[in-house]
Amino acid sequence: MKRRRLIALGMTAMLTMGTLAGCGGNGESSNEGGGDSGDKEIVNLTIHTTVPEQTDQDAVMEALNEYTAEKIGVTCDWVFHGGAYADKIQTIIASGEEYDACFTSNWLNPYNTNVAKGAFIDISEMLPEVAPDLYETLPDYMWQAATINGGIYAVPNQQIVARQLGALMPKEYVEGTGTDLSAIKNLTDLGDYAQKAYDQYGALVGGVNVSSAADYCGYELISDYLAAGAIKMGDDSATVVNFYETDEWINMLNELADLNEKGLLDGECGYMPEYGESQRVAKKTSAFYSGTYKPGVEAEESTRAGYDCVMATVGIDPYITTNGVIATMYGISTTSKHPEETLKYLELLSTDPTAINLISYGIEGTHYEKVSDNVIRTLPDSGYAHGQSWALGNVFNTYVLEGQPEDVWEQTKEVNDSAATSPLLGFSFDVEPVQQEVTNVSTVVKQYESLVGGELPVEETNAEFVDQLKTAGIDTVLEEMQRQVDEFLASK
Repeated sequence: MKRRRLIALGMTAMLTMGTLAGCGGNGESSNEGGGDSGDKEIVNLTIHTTVPEQTDQDAVMEALNEYTAEKIGVTCDWVFHGGAYADKIQTIIASGEEYDACFTSNWLNPYNTNVAKGAFIDISEMLPEVAPDLYETLPDYMWQAATINGGIYAVPNQQIVARQLGALMPKEYVEGTGTDLSAIKNLTDLGDYAQKAYDQYGALVGGVNVSSAADYCGYELISDYLAAGAIKMGDDSATVVNFYETDEWINMLNELADLNEKGLLDGECGYMPEYGESQRVAKKTSAFYSGTYKPGVEAEESTRAGYDCVMATVGIDPYITTNGVIATMYGISTTSKHPEETLKYLELLSTDPTAINLISYGIEGTHYEKVSDNVIRTLPDSGYAHGQSWALGNVFNTYVLEGQPEDVWEQTKEVNDSAATSPLLGFSFDVEPVQQEVTNVSTVVKQYESLVGGELPVEETNAEFVDQLKTAGIDTVLEEMQRQVDEFLASK
């Protein structure tokens, strides 16, 4: 993608929280000048996110709104949904309800599917003029990954993009069972640990999140897990296959069924996101393949869960794909009445450390305390400790958590720079030619995603699943995916 370098918009000097002018967040400005907002009317947005509700979020949002009103004349009503996000946001989008932006990705509230539905606006023309700092800050390959049929429909969050799936595990259970974490590379390796964790703590294996199954099996999805098409990681020929017909998928299902037969699997975690997250936070899962390994992940996940966590990675090296880049993004809704202000707000979260740290960690002295200039310690029972800065903006501008290496963001960038790269990096599937078939296929996948629960005869049920996919038009979808992939490779 050709980009032209523009002079960034001037920004006011950093103001301390104590000197910020107040704002009621109701579309009316209460400040009398200063900052970028001057005497302009304050625009209030609504943004939906996957971050779980926090008991003290009102105080944090008030502080954040004071800051953003002063900086750019914009405030925001953030709607924190947590595990119920997938169903709730789809209902909101389908209803045509007015909102300004929402979290979207390849694995939750799928980006490509939403673009095909016309849920998000194309921001490619706005970016250089309205949000030049954002446009220049993100690497070219991130904008390329977000491009569909020539348009950009969401803003990626800067974070880890090299994906390596891992199983989140309570540190207490790993140490209490005397388990060697480095020896666990798959569900089968969990065997002895899973039994001991159940006997000693009553905890069950959460299994594999269905949207992460391709990562577990070593496949790269062409669109998202609902569209079924994939290539094997490292396949330079990029041969598109039906992921749910692969040997690796079948083997994973058999591993899950084996754990379930032994009474060691809580398979509902894998296809019921809200339930799965609640079980993990309640320390009822001994291991759950639902996270990405990255430097310092243990401290981050411990903050989110409320107890010490460790992670066992799968035996597949870090790998950069388009889906890894688009794993955390915000799309601006076609129902938004303030698209430019929304884009400027998203720019602030990507370029301004004060803004991203406020929404990520709350208020200093109330929700966290500083250990050093850039290292913080979260305070127990503070009412604001969601641990999901990755879902909100540019994590490279956030504080380092106590327990993480002080150079955690430099290490993360190094992992991104050194990881193997997909031959399809920058490719985005245009669903329009087969939109009806993809819709039909997605419906079938939703009906059979409970296969990861481990309770059904694997071969027979999966054969039925594949037959239903063929009836839905999967072969037509795969053919179109292959055509677009071949064109992309030929153009490189």
